[in-house]
Amino acid sequence: MHLNEYAKATGLNAVFVLAITMIMPVLAPHIKSMGFNNIELSILFSFMPLAIIFTAPIIGRISDDLGRRIVIIAGIAGEIVALLLYAYGTGWIVFAIARILDAIAATTVMVAALSKIEDTLSNSVRGKYAGISLSIEYVGRLFGPVIGGILADRMFIQAPFITAAAILLGLLILLPKNNLKKKRISKKELDLVGDIKEFLSYRQLKGMAILGTVMHATFPAFTIFLPLLVVETFGLSYAYAGYAYLALGATHILQFVFGKWSDKKAYRLVLLGTLVSGIFTGVVFLTNSYIALIFALFFIGLGNSMWNVSACTLMSDIGESKGIEGELIGSYISIAKIGAFLSFLASGFVVQAWSINALFLVNGVLIVLGSVLAYPLLKD
Repeated sequence: MHLNEYAKATGLNAVFVLAITMIMPVLAPHIKSMGFNNIELSILFSFMPLAIIFTAPIIGRISDDLGRRIVIIAGIAGEIVALLLYAYGTGWIVFAIARILDAIAATTVMVAALSKIEDTLSNSVRGKYAGISLSIEYVGRLFGPVIGGILADRMFIQAPFITAAAILLGLLILLPKNNLKKKRISKKELDLVGDIKEFLSYRQLKGMAILGTVMHATFPAFTIFLPLLVVETFGLSYAYAGYAYLALGATHILQFVFGKWSDKKAYRLVLLGTLVSGIFTGVVFLTNSYIALIFALFFIGLGNSMWNVSACTLMSDIGESKGIEGELIGSYISIAKIGAFLSFLASGFVVQAWSINALFLVNGVLIVLGSVLAYPLLKD
């Protein structure tokens, strides 16, 4: 284990996640205030997973070949531009460009950082130390939305975007630029179909593809409609939307514990996590108060934290043994984002026809069904 590189990659990932999650409580309400309805908002947000579908495997392969650091630098720079477009843009075109740029930039940094972390670990302790790293990352993910919501309440709605951009600019300046590899990108590195075929050639990864698709299908519910549920349905401020994300992410700091468990039988923890997440996502349908919502979100987060670290461990064990870890992570994200893309297209219509609560019920049922289908593929 290379402790110094592990610590640097973990710290970078935590600061990056802190910055980009600051906009979560305000992004959907901010764009909706420009005159978009629920259906238009959902379609606009679908540009992000659509971009990730086509770029994630390529990013993973490039980070394997070109070097983690150079793609991280490019990703941070792109994210700064996306944040400024969100803050000051108007109209379909600008926000669509921001969503695409945000997708590529955030995926670039997180895939490269996660791959760099996994590069430093041996198989015997992979789950444990990956869990510690993800727990530290989630400290940023916990407090980012709270800080963003408070900034929007106390100052103005663009404040979280500006603050996040400033943090990333500081990170970009501090990152060492020496010893960057210079290498031309070959056509092989742009082979999206080949990457996905290779991913699906592994039986357990077929199960991960099913689970990733249904788990990522919840993104519209949590990125668009959760803050709208808090702000519009319950009539609370942006800060309370931030606290909702805090409840959702609170148990993720326990990923070091779940990571240690996943070193033994990762697939069992994967399935337990998705089942808990799916059941309590459906429970949101029954909530009629903010306190009940917080209760449901806490247990959704518990399931998500089990799933998150055990899924990373299972995929990394396979990827590390083949020397294609970045490629496999990128391919997984690409497949999983198909679920997010289709869900973004459909979620606005579900909310328009029924309610935000009904959308959570649909997502919960899909996750439980996906867990049942994936079990025979994941089982050793």
